[in-house]
Amino acid sequence: MEKKTVYRVLLAIVIILAIIFTLGVVGIVPFVWSEYITVFMVILFFALRFSKGAQP
Repeated sequence: MEKKTVYRVLLAIVIILAIIFTLGVVGIVPFVWSEYITVFMVILFFALRFSKGAQP
């Protein structure tokens, strides 16, 4: 897949996860989902950061 397409898909996923995260903090969905989403976002951040060779 083209890099631009991958980033668009990741953006859509992150927006959906952010909404679920917010619902977890509010108490509509189980809070443990928010914990898993936080871990996923941190891993995704580091994976994207270091996949570029850590360029500023």
